[in-house]
Formats: sequence, structure tokens, C-alpha cells
Amino acid sequence: MNIRIHHFFDIIRDFGSGKKITPHSNLHAYHIIAEQILKNSDIEFEIVVESDAVCKGCIHLENSLCDDTISHRKDFTMKEDFNNYLDKRIIDICGIELSEKYSPKLLCKIANRYIENIEFIYEGNNLEHTLLRKENVIKGLRYYSQKHRFKIDI
Repeated sequence: MNIRIHHFFDIIRDFGSGKKITPHSNLHAYHIIAEQILKNSDIEFEIVVESDAVCKGCIHLENSLCDDTISHRKDFTMKEDFNNYLDKRIIDICGIELSEKYSPKLLCKIANRYIENIEFIYEGNNLEHTLLRKENVIKGLRYYSQKHRFKIDI
């Protein structure tokens, strides 16, 4: 399975916020992938900077590219461009290799790099929103690591 690293951290954030993850009107597979990650901390996937398993079925996926737009930033209008930008920043900061396989457990164990640099990663977004993201990712990491009985450095 392929996954964008920001999608992985979005799922962990949603675990931490207590948000019920249900099917979305855009018809993407976020809820399906979140359930797989929730159930199996050893499932393997490859980190990509392109459409992934979450994007499958989405009404905005056109020729393997996202045609959705964003309005919360002035430097990006296309969601695809913004997501690629985020993913590359997270990959660089976390030292992720695109050619290797990762499990949720392993990504949680290196997530401290993401947490420590979250304001830099999301620079240009609303700071309050970024700090709330940080809080919920930390809660999600704690929840997930306790559920699957492994230690994290957060």
C-alpha cells in the first residue's frame, strides 16, 4: 500500500482528537485506510509524494492528480501542489526514504521529529490551527502506541 506521509499524520491526529472517521462525501478511502492502520501497527506501506491509497475513489482524483483547490493560503491554490510541498518537508525532516517500507509503529517512533518541527512544516498556515494539530497528533501517538503496546519518545 502507498500512503502520503501527511495522510498518515492526519489519521494519527484524528485518532488523538477523538474524531469519528467515517466515509466522506468526496468518496476517498481515508476511513478505510485509517481503520487498517488502527487495527495493524505492523502493516507495511511505502511513503509516496503522489496520489495514494487514501485518494482511491475520490471525486477530485483526475488522471492520478488531485484537482481540488485550497483557499487557506496565498502561496498555493491547488491542493496537489500544497500536499506535495508538505510531504516533501515531512519526508526531509523525518529522514524518510521513499524506496523503503514503513509500518505505523516505525513512523510513530520517529514522529518526534515531526512534532518538534511542526511549526516549520506548516509555516504559512494558521498558527493556532497548527498548535491544535500538534496537540492532537501527540494525543494520537500516545493512544496508538498504548493500544498496540509499544513505546514512543514523545
